[in-house]
Amino acid sequence: MEFLIVVVVIAAVAGVVWVKSHQSVPTGKIGLVYKRFGSLKNEKYPVRVHGGQGVQVTTLQADRRYRLPPLLYRVEAVDRTHVPTGTIGLVIAKVGAVPSVEETLCRHVECDYFQDGRKFLLRGGQMGKQPMVLPGGASYDINPALFEVITVDTLGDEEKYEVTRSDLTDISIPEGATGVVIAKHGESPDEDENTNTVGPVVEGHSSFQKPWEFLANGGRRGAQAETLSHGGVYRINPWFARIAIIPTRELTLEWERKEGEYTDRFDAALGQIVVNVEGERIKFTMSQIIRIPAKAAPRLVRRFGEDTDMTGLGDVQSPTPVQRFVARVLGRTVEGYFHSCASEYEVLRFLESHNEVRMELESRVAEALGEWGVQAGRTTLSDFEPENPELDQRRRRKAEERDRQEELGYQRRNAELEEEIRRIRLATDEIEVALPVAEIKARAEVLGPEFVGMKEVMGELAKMQSPNTYIGDVGAAGSIVPTVIGQEMLRDTLKSLNPEQPPQLDRRKNGQIESGDRPDEEE
Repeated sequence: MEFLIVVVVIAAVAGVVWVKSHQSVPTGKIGLVYKRFGSLKNEKYPVRVHGGQGVQVTTLQADRRYRLPPLLYRVEAVDRTHVPTGTIGLVIAKVGAVPSVEETLCRHVECDYFQDGRKFLLRGGQMGKQPMVLPGGASYDINPALFEVITVDTLGDEEKYEVTRSDLTDISIPEGATGVVIAKHGESPDEDENTNTVGPVVEGHSSFQKPWEFLANGGRRGAQAETLSHGGVYRINPWFARIAIIPTRELTLEWERKEGEYTDRFDAALGQIVVNVEGERIKFTMSQIIRIPAKAAPRLVRRFGEDTDMTGLGDVQSPTPVQRFVARVLGRTVEGYFHSCASEYEVLRFLESHNEVRMELESRVAEALGEWGVQAGRTTLSDFEPENPELDQRRRRKAEERDRQEELGYQRRNAELEEEIRRIRLATDEIEVALPVAEIKARAEVLGPEFVGMKEVMGELAKMQSPNTYIGDVGAAGSIVPTVIGQEMLRDTLKSLNPEQPPQLDRRKNGQIESGDRPDEEE
């Protein structure tokens, strides 16, 4: 009986020990295990990998029971690591191999998003900032004794971690823009500032979301030739790189008087233009359309944006690179052009040369921007406004004088045109008179002047209207009148054909026939 009682007591005690040796982790938690006893001979790190005394690298999952006797193990339930949607988590290893002095970003070790701490340590994971980030919208079973995770919910001292809350958000490239990546790690870039070279395209890094692949394939520090396309969402480690978002849509830049703070505008440094021509101040506003192609953006950032906010991404929407480009390239080009105008133009001529000035400036701007691969659109200038009101009066008087000169010139040109028309008409009349004579001369050269002359006379005689009745001596009239008339007409015709040839026919004098050869009819 006593034996039976002892057995029952032992069984009861064993049952209690058995029950208490099983431990579980509540939902939404992980179990952090502390071992009370164990050898430290093979242990290398404060977080134990081989079961030595102390905090264990392996954690316990929720909603499971584990046989861990309380006398040997203590289990602490801690929160899982949660990364909110639309953000990223940064990881700092508290334990691991010591990285080299030149490495500020640790070597990457694949360890299931830092949930397999044992694999991380056994594969040579290093203490410090890890290149991989934790995507948002998930919770992770990460040992807090091994890793510190920075999220938007846990970020405390920004200077301590060299990041801001905006650095911990997903990067979204809006429509009409491109993202230029500025890598802070990699091989040394070309230091020749005159070339403005950018980092070459490197394969396999999944749009810079795998920094370890970028570094392994020879990626360089600085602005990269490969850009982030609009419409995409990217999870980029701010310790590895920062992003400058450059607009690729058309930008309208205004040179005008700005009221209040305009630090977020691309044309923040551009004020109203004032030109001093011959001591007269002339004011006007200006607008310029430009467009930065995606392929030109990295070079622009390389020159005007790499030296800003290198401790972190900062505000990725910052307009600083474009602002600097606008002020230093476009602004100085415009300023230099109007300085040259002040020395080349007279004040009234400058006021009257609005379109000429605009076209010259548009050409200068296009040339300056073209050197950077930036496209220049239309240049617009408002009306020139002189501060001195007397200039307007002088300009009006000059305009009236110009109009009067134009009217006089118009009248003079009309008179010259009418005189030219008169000369052309006279020349045409002379040509019309000379053509028949020339035709007769040409026929005379071919057929002989006598034949042509006789033909002309006969033609004229045929046109004459002879009277139907003659009164007097019919015989004398028939033999003298037609002959005399025919002789006279023939003689005139021959003279016109050959004026140097002496007359071959008899002449009349006082109505009588002079001596000489008589016609055959009278013989």
